[in-house]
Amino acid sequence: MNVKGMQEIIEVVDQVKNDLDAAGGLKHIYFVACGGSLASSFPARYLLQQESTSMHVSGMNSSEFVHATPKAVGPSSLVICTSTKATAETVDALKKANAAGAVTIGLTGYSDSLTAQTAKYSLVYFHADEWYQDPSLVHCNSQGTALKLAFRLLFAMEGYAGYEKAMDAFCKFPDIYAAAYQAVKPEAARFAMQYRNDTIFNVLASGAAWEVAYSDAFCFFQEMQTVHCVPCHSGEYFHGPFETTDNQLAVLLFKSIGKTRPIDERAERFLERFGGHHYIFDAKEMGLSALDPDVAEYFNALLLHPISKQFISAMGDVRMHPMSYRRYMWKFEY
Repeated sequence: MNVKGMQEIIEVVDQVKNDLDAAGGLKHIYFVACGGSLASSFPARYLLQQESTSMHVSGMNSSEFVHATPKAVGPSSLVICTSTKATAETVDALKKANAAGAVTIGLTGYSDSLTAQTAKYSLVYFHADEWYQDPSLVHCNSQGTALKLAFRLLFAMEGYAGYEKAMDAFCKFPDIYAAAYQAVKPEAARFAMQYRNDTIFNVLASGAAWEVAYSDAFCFFQEMQTVHCVPCHSGEYFHGPFETTDNQLAVLLFKSIGKTRPIDERAERFLERFGGHHYIFDAKEMGLSALDPDVAEYFNALLLHPISKQFISAMGDVRMHPMSYRRYMWKFEY
């Protein structure tokens, strides 16, 4: 199957496997990054944690990796660092991993970036401010590239039985996303008007869709709209956060398909009873169930993340607060 970007990933994984086999085999994979780049690796981490029987998987902030490097980092480790250009902390993390003898991969938006130059191997993903508007490339972003890499690692290291189903899913995904992107346009406009004046949001998700809650809270709402937002796991919602729920609190719930859907449905039932100012994004209604059920859940965030940006961007337009606005980022030393 001809999946965009897959041939480069196959070639890198083959080289990585040779390096790790020579060192006694792969024992631990570390996904290291900051902010949205760290979030983008979550679906890949979730996949590996669910399906791998031999690989230990961790996700770490780049600065923490540099200052509190796990002792297990070494020749039997694969460190995958993501930065569109060259976030200083992430480049330092690559240097730290290289010095420890780990095999390193840099996921980056530019082939000549310092991220690409510092890592032993690199993969370039599609990056543009309006990436979510191109269905043919939406799975070629940092998240999609990390997910493809994870599927290939599973196949190369363990002979993962669902690999061909996953590749078929990537082939079908652009059509699913294109249909959803067009279908929700009227809803995005209504959402923008309904939530334009809210200054506090809660965002709920579970499973592979947790990436959406994380990214929406820290990137789309707090970074790009300068409004407070709390990311909350749909299961953890009932262990404290639900006490803040009323008909004035803006809550977004991302209903995934797959094993964790009942967790999201429980949260939805509570919101329907005690909320009133909430919005449900349902991956099933948006067409994701057309993928093979053995792999479909790993694509939740790949669909819901760009759809949510469509909604929040529409809200930004109504608020006259562009998604490109920053108060501190790129303006001051910090």
